[in-house]
Order: sequence, then C-alpha cells, then structure tokens
Amino acid sequence: MTERPPPDLGTTIAGVRLPFAAMNASGVWSATAAELRALARSETGAIVLKTATLHPLVHPQYRSLHNPGAAAYLPLVRELADAVTPPVIPSIAGATADEYAMLARTFADAGAAMIEANVADEWVAATLAPFDDARVLGALAARLVSDCPVPVSLKLPQRFAASYRKLGPVLADAGIRVIVIQNDFAGFEKFLLESGGRFEMIVFGGIRSGYDVRRALAKGARAVQVGSALRAEGPGLFARLQREMRAARSS
Repeated sequence: MTERPPPDLGTTIAGVRLPFAAMNASGVWSATAAELRALARSETGAIVLKTATLHPLVHPQYRSLHNPGAAAYLPLVRELADAVTPPVIPSIAGATADEYAMLARTFADAGAAMIEANVADEWVAATLAPFDDARVLGALAARLVSDCPVPVSLKLPQRFAASYRKLGPVLADAGIRVIVIQNDFAGFEKFLLESGGRFEMIVFGGIRSGYDVRRALAKGARAVQVGSALRAEGPGLFARLQREMRAARSS
C-alpha cells in the first residue's frame, strides 16, 4: 500500500509562502539578535520582529513599545532574509502616516517579505489616534499599501469604538488584504463575519497546542501567532505543534 505523503502544514498569505501556519507574536522571542536567530533555526512559519519605531522609544507610560529604533533591526532583517529561513515580518509603529510609510519601505528594501503595521499599541492611539476617525485609518492604510513594495498586514487592537461592519470597507478600499487580530469571538470571529470575508486573517491569543492551531485554521484563519506558550517553552514549541497536528491528522 502506498504511503500517504505528509500533510502540508504551510500556508500562503497575500502571496507570501510560509512553511508552517504558526509563527511568533511580535515581542515574543524577537527583541534580540540571539532570539531572532533561534527562531530562524526553529520550525516557525515566519519570524515576526518586535515592534519598531522610527527612533528609539523609551517612555514610562508605553513600556510595551520600548525598542532601540528601526536602525538597530535593519542588519538583522538583512541577515535573516539572506539566509535560508522563514519569511521575515518586521512589525512597525509610528506617530504619523509618514513614519509608517518610511518604516515599511525601509524594512521592505532590507528584505522583509511582509510588514505588520501595528496600530494596536496604546502609544499609537495616543499619537496618531487611528480609530478616532475612520478617515485617518483609511488614509494610513492606503499610504502603506501604495508606498510599500511588499504586502502589509494591519494589527488591530482588542477593542475600539468603530464597528467592524464599517471598518471592513474602509480597509478593503485602501487595499489592505491581511488583518492580525485577537483570537476570540469578539475579535477574530466577529470581524470575519462582519467584514464579509474580504481579508486573510492571522490570529493571536490562546494558541498552546496543535489542536488550537487546527481549530483557528478551521474557523477561517490563515495563520496563528503564538505568545505565552512560546515565551514559556522556547522555539522548540513549533516542532511540537507540528507533531501534534500531524498526529491528529493521521489518527
């Protein structure tokens, strides 16, 4: 009897091929060169960098966004992109549309396969305020899509005032194809329903096993990001997730 080929656990997002449908969440195993190189040696589907701003940011009110500035990450993006590794996805945040566009172009030129535009951080809400007026978010999204030569994903906050039903057309009209969103009913599932299936979805939160990955994909996600479990277990987590998914499919 002919053996069945192993299942393909990869995925394609906005034309970018990932060898596995799970990756790190920005800020987890992604802040230092050693962590990023460890991810590159693992079975992850992509390497997502810690969110970078144009200039170094250290502020007592916005500790989650502390970073050494984009220039510190550029050599690592070039190194990882030149090596045989999963796609590199820098995460960026800015106080203006100009800053977002400059960061996106700079990282794309360095070899990034995709850009994650983080509009979820509190610092972005306090400076750019993209959810106070849909026109601001739409203009930012359109600027990113027009200026960046690689696909752009938009990371949304867990809660915001604008309704998903109204937000979806704004982002679609701007050319956004990929959304990164919280993996729960009020986030991913509600957005998926109310946006009319316009977007490819990457979800984060609650991913601890191969079963969790399979369940998210079955609901309509293209890929998942892993945070707490990766922080606790290290990059070997991705090999475990793959084993669990293959075991479940063969049983």
